[in-house]
Amino acid sequence: MMPATTRRELGSGWTFRQAGQDAWLPAVVPGSNFTDLWRAGVIEDPYHRDAEPRLQWIERVDWDYRCTFEVTADELAGDSVALVFDGLDTLCDVRLNGADLLSSDNMFRAHRVEVKDRLREGANELALHFRSPVVHGESRQAADGFHYPAENDKTDARASVYVRKAPYHFGWDWGPKYVPSGVWRPVRLDVVRRGRIVEVQHHVEALDDARAVVRFDVTVEGAGDIEIACDVAGVAPVRGATARVVIDDPRRWWPNGLGEAFLYGFTVTLSDAAGVIDRATTRVGLRTLRVRNEADAIGECFEIEVNGRRTFMKGANYIPSDSFLERVTPERYRQLFRDALDANMNMLRVWGGGTYESDLFHDLADEHGILIWQDFMFSCTLYPSDPAFLETVAEEARQQIRRLRRHPSLALWCGNNEVSLGIAHWNWPTTFGYPNELFERLVAANRDLFEGLLPALVADHDPERFYMPSSPIGFWNDPADDARGDNHYWGVWHGEEPLSAYAERVPRFMSEYGFQSYPDIASVERFTDSEDRAVGSAVLALHQKHPRGDAIIGRFLREHYGEPRDFAAFCTLSQLTQADGLRIAFEAHRRAMPRCMGSLYWQFNDCFPAISWSSIDYYGRWKALHYQAARSFAPVILSVEAVADGHAIHIVSDRIEAVEATLVLELIDFDGGVLWRCEEPVTVAGNSAAVVAQVPVVEGAEVLVGRIVGAAGDIARDVRMLGEVRDLPDPGLRAWVEDGAVVVTAQRFARAVRIVVDAAHGNLADNHFDLLPGETRRVALRDGWLPDGAAVTVASLTDWIVRT
Repeated sequence: MMPATTRRELGSGWTFRQAGQDAWLPAVVPGSNFTDLWRAGVIEDPYHRDAEPRLQWIERVDWDYRCTFEVTADELAGDSVALVFDGLDTLCDVRLNGADLLSSDNMFRAHRVEVKDRLREGANELALHFRSPVVHGESRQAADGFHYPAENDKTDARASVYVRKAPYHFGWDWGPKYVPSGVWRPVRLDVVRRGRIVEVQHHVEALDDARAVVRFDVTVEGAGDIEIACDVAGVAPVRGATARVVIDDPRRWWPNGLGEAFLYGFTVTLSDAAGVIDRATTRVGLRTLRVRNEADAIGECFEIEVNGRRTFMKGANYIPSDSFLERVTPERYRQLFRDALDANMNMLRVWGGGTYESDLFHDLADEHGILIWQDFMFSCTLYPSDPAFLETVAEEARQQIRRLRRHPSLALWCGNNEVSLGIAHWNWPTTFGYPNELFERLVAANRDLFEGLLPALVADHDPERFYMPSSPIGFWNDPADDARGDNHYWGVWHGEEPLSAYAERVPRFMSEYGFQSYPDIASVERFTDSEDRAVGSAVLALHQKHPRGDAIIGRFLREHYGEPRDFAAFCTLSQLTQADGLRIAFEAHRRAMPRCMGSLYWQFNDCFPAISWSSIDYYGRWKALHYQAARSFAPVILSVEAVADGHAIHIVSDRIEAVEATLVLELIDFDGGVLWRCEEPVTVAGNSAAVVAQVPVVEGAEVLVGRIVGAAGDIARDVRMLGEVRDLPDPGLRAWVEDGAVVVTAQRFARAVRIVVDAAHGNLADNHFDLLPGETRRVALRDGWLPDGAAVTVASLTDWIVRT
């Protein structure tokens, strides 16, 4: 039976214009002025070549949107009729049928406005006027008389601090300054007949192997009976606005790699004698989660226990997937989580300079067992503290906490990204000329925000989840802080320390670190013309947002590998340098378990075509780093550590159970000659990291090969080149397509084998891997089947460097 209460999205019939102009153009809602202008042919592709400086006028003018929608007599007869705005970006004045309805100043807030008395049967006009956030910020800054230290904000006035809008829109060191306006989330008409379900929340009151008790709290308008029914057989339905569901022999929700992310589906029905009034659905994941951040014998731990098990977090920092959020389709979200799953991740950090993600994003995290570290949307600057600002922030936070708290994947709340680090180490008073009194006042105000307002709201609305005021807790500038909380280690990139420093600076939990690389040449070709394809070209400089980025990449690349043959080789070698560096970090972090209990690199993705720290480029191509993450984050790994008298062999396992296996170690030359070999039984203990063997120094050894062999074959493998790049022979690579996959073989050792197939086929199951002498590998697509005759090429390190 259809519910009496209905919800209708107002997604068609929209037009827009630059305020003050006569011509109205078609608009798409949800959307933005940038994509509407692009679609109408008014502006060029914002991502192609050097478009960015020519499109800056868009942020400085106001924009009008309007639509006409029909309302029936039956809808007007409802007990209540409301317009609901899930997201207005950002300074927006709304009028309905010529009368003022709403003024919004916060992209992150939803609004529900009763409009029954303002509607008429037939046509109704909704008009939205979006004011420039940049001009607004300039006015506010002029009144303040000083600049906030938002150094990533590329507007002259640091306008981002004055509006509750995604900070990255104003520029960052990996993204453009595109400041859009528009209706970025749906608008709908809610017609309430006899009542509605306002909110469904739940709390797991008890959980053990025998039984779970889940308390539901259902908020309704109107009167009626409430039934809560589960989609799993054997779970009895219950009734009442507050009711407890008992689940016998409960199935737990586990993060990826530890078990099934099982979800119980529930349907909540509000009804009366006349029938069904309203329905809502929700899902419940049964798990316990505890964030431990407390003093211990080492210093101050930071770790996550899931279902009572200390769990090493493996993952990355996630930024918005597009500069224009309406372009992030459901399929792109689904691909994002497939990519995280395929790289053996169990956590993503939703970073505080972007946006609170969609319901679909969090639903997919629940389904795939990807824990979410959730920042509030504050990053890398101090913020205002006037009453109006704090009021809108408080409502923003309240709404977001209540929206997201039902998700079992939500692990913790964090007040901001790097504000405390900036106060301590970024020399803001000198850079911005703050008098002592002003700086102390700004710092005190931000302390009130992140140590007062936000934790109080979390305590009120999500009391059992962990809250931390700022990430990181420990600062990489002080090596002693490696023993304290989480850390963002930027010594290799910003400090230009050697890649080996990743193994020396291991904190209790690494929540940010990274190294830049170029996208694949095929991706570069999509946003450039042929004359642009040179490091440092004017066009590529607009897609490289870090002022020293190319110089750092080039120096490390040449020290690591030598001179690239051409620009395409530079792109590939930059990715190998990035992957090699972070491999050191991945393995050092995992080897240090349980002292270190997390490794989240910067960054998972891109918001536009960029030279950046991402492991997946804007077009969805995996870089060498993402393939390396998949290998280094595997449930069981072998890790080789250079020591004074050879190499120590570590085994790291995230598995719950121990496994009996055989450890096989070999030292070989580039032609495959075996110079030393060891084979011995080994017990791979669950949830552990340990040194299990030592490999001696053997003259002439050029490759160290390690394998853990179980009853069904290799459990883990590690190939480590010991010889010099200059001594690498031509590997004699061949590749062909057979039975829907690529088959590749090498006569001699091949370093960093790269297979290229048509991008339309997607990413391969593995790539940028080492191939042993005489070895043949079959490499399938991650999703799909290569047709017979598909074009395939293969190359390795010797093809990309100048040989002398």
